[in-house]
Formats: sequence, structure tokens, C-alpha cells
Amino acid sequence: MLNLPHTMDRFKAGVFDILSYSMNGQPSIRKWYHELKKLLVTEFEFDTVQYFYIINNRLYSYEREQPVLQLEGDLLINKLKHTHYVIADKSCGELISEKDILISCMEKGVLMGFISLRPEKNNTTADSRFTAEMADHLSVLFENVMKMISTTEERKRYHELFEVTEAFNSIMDVNEILSRIIESLRKTFPAFTFTLLLSDDHDDTSNLPIEYLDYQTSNPIILQAFVTSELLIDEEKTTATLYAPLKGKQGVYGLLQAKAGKSGAFSENDKEFIKILSFTAGNALENAKLYEQSQRLIEDLQLINDVSHELNSNLNLSNMMAYLDKQISKAFSPSAIGFILTKGIEVEILDGSSQFFRTPESELYIELAKGQFKNGAESLYIAELSSKIGRQTEFQSLMAVPMIHNDQVKGFCIVLHEQPYFFTFEMYKLLQSIVHHSSLAVANSMLREELQEMINKDHLTDLFARKYLDQYIEESMLEHKTGVFILIDIDDFKKVNDTFGHQIGDAVIIQLAEELKKAAQSIGIGARWGGEELALYFPDLTAEAALKVAEDLLHSVPAQTNPPITISCGAAEWQQPHSDSLIKLVKRADDALYTAKNNGKNQLIFHPYQSLEVN
Repeated sequence: MLNLPHTMDRFKAGVFDILSYSMNGQPSIRKWYHELKKLLVTEFEFDTVQYFYIINNRLYSYEREQPVLQLEGDLLINKLKHTHYVIADKSCGELISEKDILISCMEKGVLMGFISLRPEKNNTTADSRFTAEMADHLSVLFENVMKMISTTEERKRYHELFEVTEAFNSIMDVNEILSRIIESLRKTFPAFTFTLLLSDDHDDTSNLPIEYLDYQTSNPIILQAFVTSELLIDEEKTTATLYAPLKGKQGVYGLLQAKAGKSGAFSENDKEFIKILSFTAGNALENAKLYEQSQRLIEDLQLINDVSHELNSNLNLSNMMAYLDKQISKAFSPSAIGFILTKGIEVEILDGSSQFFRTPESELYIELAKGQFKNGAESLYIAELSSKIGRQTEFQSLMAVPMIHNDQVKGFCIVLHEQPYFFTFEMYKLLQSIVHHSSLAVANSMLREELQEMINKDHLTDLFARKYLDQYIEESMLEHKTGVFILIDIDDFKKVNDTFGHQIGDAVIIQLAEELKKAAQSIGIGARWGGEELALYFPDLTAEAALKVAEDLLHSVPAQTNPPITISCGAAEWQQPHSDSLIKLVKRADDALYTAKNNGKNQLIFHPYQSLEVN
């Protein structure tokens, strides 16, 4: 027989010890239960002690792997909802034996579970007036332990909040901030599932639970939380979903989504913590985005400055396009780049363009951009080309910017990629700046080349001028192993002018020039030497092959000119490793031409390399 008063005194002392232990250590329900079970068995000689706890209106036990049967659990929960304890009877089901003591465990008036005590045989505890007192002590102990657990959890939460806030103040990387948000929430709320619903794209987020806001969603709560910047909860029968805005001073950057496995799972403390964290994260995210934007702006301005400086350093057009191709490839990583000049309905593909733009498949993209600029559009930015034009295309992302000079479109730059939405709007604006800053330099280079071509060409015949030919031969003597120079004079040209007039004389020179162009084509160049004298030069061509071209001219010219004319030709060659010069080469050809004229005209005379020396 127990001495109940003394036993109760020892029990009270044991309860106090458990409470003190919970205060000094890390309180938990499991520790509390094991210490309490040990005390009850020791002091009151209970045969069985079990703690049943409630989750989603279902009973679970630390002593069992499976939850209690639903019907039996509902019965016990209903019996204990409004009382400190009950003595079990036969109606309590098979889980509980008759005369078991069931003591309610309440937190703020809500039943969280109960302790089941089964006395040993002949134990009178269940009939004792001390049962109610013991139930009161156990209820107070449970409530205080729960308060300590709650306080400890809140302390951990706000310690975590302090640490993550401190970290946010030093982080300027968007992806790192997103990672810290998820890490902190998972640590604080392991029972919840978190997802970031972001309003725009971010790089390197493959390891994070990130989705992008669907503005066409059928869930009005998502849009309401985003638009109003308020924390909202979507309660369903078996689940609850919380949406907290990631809000900065300048806008909302997305929503923090938290999912729980039961309705009503989010306490006021949970909501307050998540709200503070999402607000702090929103500001940190905004600061990081602004920092990244400023860094990107600095880099973009530096790139534009470098491009402008380089393009205005008197580069020729070919070098300019090569430089632009390099910089655009580095900045945008495109699949193809095209630099297109427009000349009426014709287009010219400039050096520096990808090989793709020299294929028929490129016409679709070129004509699309050309038609856009013809209608006065400033630039073209297409994220998904197939959808726009209603047919499948090799490239989906397209940016095109016109090259404008003096309010006229001189051409345009096209940048392509196979993936849709590959180019961001920031990339599009940067390409606009690069092309606009380069347009003046490109136009100036084109004008320089046109001017140089005018200087290099004879305006009447469109053959090269004598000065250009002199430079070409001198460079050839440094680069090649041999060369043949041929001077050509129209026989009796004065008679042509006197008979037909100077206009016909000019027409005859032009007709002869056309024959020289055909003869030179890819193996040499033709030039107007002066008056009715023209010239041909063939680098790295044998004398035999060059003389064959000249002989063919002797026969074709009379048939191709009107009035018919004949020509006399004087040819000379140079060869390595013998020393030679332009003046010596010209002298030999001129002497050969003089011989041809004196020998009856309409013929070719060739002076081999060592036949004449100039003193």
C-alpha cells in the first residue's frame, strides 16, 4: 500500500526537478515524457505510462510506430476536450483499459494530447482523492514545458532572423540571397515546404526551389498577394499555403510560398516571422539587384567607350567589323552575327559577319529586319520568332539595330540565337548603344574607302590609277617571286580623235579598258597609265602565261571596239632573287613598247629580265 501523502510530496519534488531541468537545458516533449514516465513508475508504481499526442486530429504515441485507429482516437479526444482527467471505462475502446487514468495535456486551452496511466493491481491510486491533484500538477508541468519549448523556439527563430538579416546587409549577390532565404526557412520550419515565386529571371538557380510567377494563374490569392504586397494564406481542407511578398522600396520582386500539410498550420508567430524575413529579404534582394545593375551599367558604359574609342582610331571597314564581331560575341554570346549594308533593294554582307549570313537561309532574317527599318522602326527585338511569324525557324531570339547616319539607314546589325528568350531586354538596349555609337565611325570608314577608291581609280575607265599601280607593283616585289608588267598603247589614236572626235576617242579607251578588265580578272590588275596608254600587271605569273594574255588581247581588241582599233604592247618581267626596282621594270616595258611601235605596231615585244639595265 502506498503512503500517498509522502508519495505525492516526492512526486511534487520530482515535477519541480523536471521543470528545472527543462529550464536549464534544451526543452523538448520527448525529454519531458521520458523523465515524467520514469518518475510516475517509480513513485506510483504504475504498470503502464503512455503519452498520446494529436496531429491533424489523429492520435500518435511515442510507444507505437503507427497512429491510433481513427474511430478510437476520435472517441478519446472527445472525452478529454473539456476536462483535466477521466477514469477510463469500457466505452473507451481497446486501446485503453478500464480504470486507466487519462490526464489531459492542454496548451492555451487546446488539447494537445493526454497521458495514460495504468495502475498495478491492488493499486488504489485511481480511487484516491490525489488523482485530481496529480492531474493538476501534470497539467501545469506540461503547460510550462510547452511555454519553455515555445520560448526556446522563438529565441532560435529570432536568433536566426538576426543572423540572416546581418548576412543580408553584407551580401550583394542575388543568387546568394535567394539561397540564404531558403536555407533559413528550412532550418526554422522543417515541416513546411518552401518555393520562391519570382517575377523575373535569375541565373544559376538550378539548385533552388524557384518558379516564376504565372500572371495568367487561376489562383486569385497569388495575384492578390503580389499586387497588394500583403501576406495571405490559402486555406484548404487538408493543406494551407502562405504567400509572403518579397517587397523592396521600389517594387515587389516575387512571393515566398510556404506549404503546410494541414489546414490552420501557420500560427501567428509563424506568420510574423515569415513576414519579417520576407520583408528583410525583399529589401536585400532589391539592393543586390540595384548593385548588380550598377555594376552591369558600368561594364556596359566601359564597353561602349572602348568600342567608340577603337572604332574612331582610323580602322578600315573590314577591321571595324572584325572588332565589332569580337565585342558583340563577348557581350551577348550569340549564335550568329550579321553586318548588312543596304543599297536600294540590294544588300551587301560585310566582313565580320557569320558564315550563316552568306547562305540562302539567312534571307528570312535579313528581309525581316530590312522591312522593319524600311517602315521607320528604330530597332527589332523578338524573343520567340516562330510564334511571331507563324512558322518554325532555326533561330528563335533576334535583335536587329539599324546603322543610321544623317537620318538615313546605311545598314543594320543582326544578332541571332537558337533558344527563345535568350537575349534580355538589357542586352537589347546595350546592342542599341553599341551600334548607334559605331554608326558614325562605320559611315566615316565607308566614306574614306569610297574616297580612297576614287583616288585609286581612273574616273573615265574605272581602271586603277597609275599611282595605285606603282604602289601595287612595289608591294608585289616584296611579297611575290616574280611578276610581268605590260604597257599597252592604242595605235594611231590621234587619227581616231581627228576622224571621229574626242568623245568617240574616249569611248574607244573605255572599250579597251573593259577588255583589260576581262583579261586581268583574278590573275592581275589593269590600270590607265596616261592618255591612250593602259597597263596590265600580273603578280606571281610566268612570262609565258602573261604573254599569252597579251597576245589574246591583240586579236580580240579589233573585234570588240567600235571603231575598230589595234594596240601595241611592251612587256617586261622581274624575278627573285635578282635585285630590281619599279623604275627599271617600267623602263624595260617602255623600251619594248617603243620597239613594237617602230616595228610596225599591232604587235607584242617582250624584254626578258636581264636584257636591259637602267643607268
